[in-house]
Amino acid sequence: MLTAWGDESGSRPDRDGGAYLMGAALCDDTDVSAVRATMAALRATEPKVHWHGSSELRRRDLIDAVAALPIMGLAVVHVEVGATDRRQRRKRLEHLLPQLADLPCSTVTLESRSKQDASDLDLLQKPRARRVIASTLQIKHIVGRLEPVLWAADIICGAVVADRCGAADYLKTLGQVVAVRVI
Repeated sequence: MLTAWGDESGSRPDRDGGAYLMGAALCDDTDVSAVRATMAALRATEPKVHWHGSSELRRRDLIDAVAALPIMGLAVVHVEVGATDRRQRRKRLEHLLPQLADLPCSTVTLESRSKQDASDLDLLQKPRARRVIASTLQIKHIVGRLEPVLWAADIICGAVVADRCGAADYLKTLGQVVAVRVI
């Protein structure tokens, strides 16, 4: 069974206005410990590994590390100028959750956004009631600095943003293991 970790990111407003992403890093349950250990080793002196604010050299190291992991990635891009953060998150999850359930994925761990966590759980219940998503898919939330596997999702988002803004090399390094859907 697959397990997923998701993180969100805004694109660059000056080059890709109105675009927001939700990236998911997926791996087999048996590979979670190895992925977690690899990502934790990348932390250096920072509280968590984060694409934004990393140097070009650091980003190259992060991409190379993620490309070597036994993961696949899925990124959902929603473009809507002027949309609220809540609407952006909802639109991305409405598209991402059914895809994860179909893989099949048992658990999606998202970086906690405090007040938005409850609406994420509510969003999962609506497609369950319509039988669009199986009841086996669960959502969990955790603070980003406490779960190193979330950082892989952040790096996937960073590579997609870079690609959308003209720097395709990062996403090319990840290769065919990352699928990007624009909604």
